[in-house]
Amino acid sequence: MNLRRAGGLAAVLVLADCSSLEERPRPLPSPSAMHREKPGVPIFSGPPPARMILDARALGIDPSGAARFLVRAHFADASGAATELLSGGNVDFVPSAGNAQWQTRLRFGGPAAIISTNAEGTIRVRVHADVGPRVPDAQVVLDTRDVPAPRVVVQALGPHSVWAGWFPQVAGDDVTVTRTAPGERLQAKASAARWTVRAPSSGFRDDSVVPGHTYRYEIALPHGKRTPLHVSVPPELRAGSTSALFGKGTWLSFSPSTLDDDGYDKLDPNVLAREARTADLRSIDIRTTYGAFDEITPEDAPVIDRLIDTAAERGIATIAWTVPRSTSFEDLAAEIAAAGHRTAAGHGFAALNVDLERGEYFLGNGASGYAALAKYLDLLRAALGPHYPIAATVEDPYLEHLTNARYPYAPIAARANVMMPMAYWHVVLRPGFTLSDVRAAIAGSFAATLRESRRSIPIDVGVQTSPQNAFGAPAPGEIEAAIGEARALGAIGVTCFDWTGTSPGDRLAIARAPSFSAFPITGRNIGP
Repeated sequence: MNLRRAGGLAAVLVLADCSSLEERPRPLPSPSAMHREKPGVPIFSGPPPARMILDARALGIDPSGAARFLVRAHFADASGAATELLSGGNVDFVPSAGNAQWQTRLRFGGPAAIISTNAEGTIRVRVHADVGPRVPDAQVVLDTRDVPAPRVVVQALGPHSVWAGWFPQVAGDDVTVTRTAPGERLQAKASAARWTVRAPSSGFRDDSVVPGHTYRYEIALPHGKRTPLHVSVPPELRAGSTSALFGKGTWLSFSPSTLDDDGYDKLDPNVLAREARTADLRSIDIRTTYGAFDEITPEDAPVIDRLIDTAAERGIATIAWTVPRSTSFEDLAAEIAAAGHRTAAGHGFAALNVDLERGEYFLGNGASGYAALAKYLDLLRAALGPHYPIAATVEDPYLEHLTNARYPYAPIAARANVMMPMAYWHVVLRPGFTLSDVRAAIAGSFAATLRESRRSIPIDVGVQTSPQNAFGAPAPGEIEAAIGEARALGAIGVTCFDWTGTSPGDRLAIARAPSFSAFPITGRNIGP
């Protein structure tokens, strides 16, 4: 998000309620397109806008102890009639305190941001819209006193982790957290667990819970009453094994909007499964989340579930491809929900593929982005437990000249089962390279990923098969060379990016490339 300053005010409408966070008033452009492209020419549903109108509401306290608000931007034409931004443009949300995370437009039906803070008080949010015609800036004032109770919350994040949060942040004194099972007495020291949380603090994480159990927590804030809360920890998730990631695979992105060229309504599960089998694919990574946004919506779920079922019937594993944006409870909870997704027929994802990238559209830049990348997989692993398979898609250390000084390969590898470097040579190599150069790029990526991981870990090489810039897509011979080199080096497989942009000729090249048949995959992609 570009936190630039801007002047001027426009109309503001402030609403405070606790209605459902997820709203889908109309299909809008896909997040996959919006977070990969620069803002295009703004398109509105009616005449050009003349003013911007904001609405805001308090969302409550989350299990990390943050007070959260939703701020949305709407537009009106010169006559006052609504004219919504359908695509393009850029809308910046600039808070005077706390943090702002812009939301994909599909999630809330237009430009929106979630503002969070752990301090009591007011926040002024100035909103600037670069949408073609000049629209005056708008401002909304948020007040944490509007945040509804409770102000102390406890919630399970997956089967192995419970978070407790309190608002506002405790600055000068310690907080005591006591855990018992129902019916146990706090004085029974043999069974009770007690922690002292040093100030300043907004929350606490308990990673020692047992899946499927219920616990009673008592939060003792300084100079305040003790708050008893009960939480039920979900059961262990069923999953496949790391073998689901062996062999040839592909990423598959789709849009939850039928207005987009890659809308879910263009997917034919039977055709996709047949194409995957013809191309010798053993797995399909289906993108399920972008931050806290669940891309398997009520509208597209029937199509995606049919794809999961059809792939399973053909012996093809499906992997939940997730794209995190922050280390918030909400973001992590969306990934864990994706890991537990099951169809009516009982098929589910065999593993998670977590796309760990830097940048303002992902987990951030600089020191804060580095810390978030390392922390995210640590929190996710703690919540899922030691046995759920996690693949980490990472930036390529060889092609991007990265080491652990700029990207946390070793901390990520310590929590992942498989490392998947994005070896997209057409993004880096200039025209005129040879097949030997392609093989050298794959070999360099493989070796550098192992070196920076600082432990022996399976490598699945991300192979480019679609155009990512002006240099276009790799030629069939390049793809065959890349897959062959990965197999010769000892990679457990390759994953192609991505299926939608892969031409028929390049799909044939994937099929012709050497198979990783030494690693069998069962037909039903759910584990014991």
